[in-house]
Amino acid sequence: MRVSSHCLLLSIAVLGLLPACGTVKNVASHIPVPRLPKMSDVAKLIPGMPDSDRVDASDPEVPFNSRQPLSTGHTLRLEVYEGTRSPSRVYRGITMVNEEGLVDLGEVGSARVAGKQLPQAMDAIGAAFRVAGRTTRPVTVHLISVENTPLIGVQGDVQAPEYIPAFEDVTVKQAVTVSGGRRLGSTARGVYISRDGARRFFTSMEWADEQWSLRAGDIIILSPDI
Repeated sequence: MRVSSHCLLLSIAVLGLLPACGTVKNVASHIPVPRLPKMSDVAKLIPGMPDSDRVDASDPEVPFNSRQPLSTGHTLRLEVYEGTRSPSRVYRGITMVNEEGLVDLGEVGSARVAGKQLPQAMDAIGAAFRVAGRTTRPVTVHLISVENTPLIGVQGDVQAPEYIPAFEDVTVKQAVTVSGGRRLGSTARGVYISRDGARRFFTSMEWADEQWSLRAGDIIILSPDI
């Protein structure tokens, strides 16, 4: 069952307040909260990766909020692609923010992400791949999850880029609404959705919702001029 944008916004707001006040729990019990998919189901979409966002036995469980900066101990599930036409995957893995604030990206090296919001952290990771590969081709970083919270990116012609939890049956329009919507005064309607490094264009969010089912790791990119 799809949840309304109003319900999704209210649910996220209440979830964000739960640790602060016990009385909020009584309010939350009357609000239908959208569910996150199981990580085992998310892992099936990306073969070759474990069910849990855990590097090894020493990897701690760290509280995570998609609107808060990354910190030491946060563990990220990533896929990185180079190019947009026939994109090639150059990285797939699970990596933890170490005590120096870095994530290990294998042969590429590392990227400093601690203290950064998720969009800026993904920019830093993308930059690390561009520098290491000495490439002018676009690099797309798909953030699939952090600390077992599946995520969807929203960027482009938006108030501010961000990542939101990939709730079951969330629509493109709902995801954009939660992120604050298009920039003030924007008249554009077009939207791209990136998956596995490839982009697909839709003439509107409504058309995208008819043709596309979002999943963890997808990136919604609102066109600024179409």
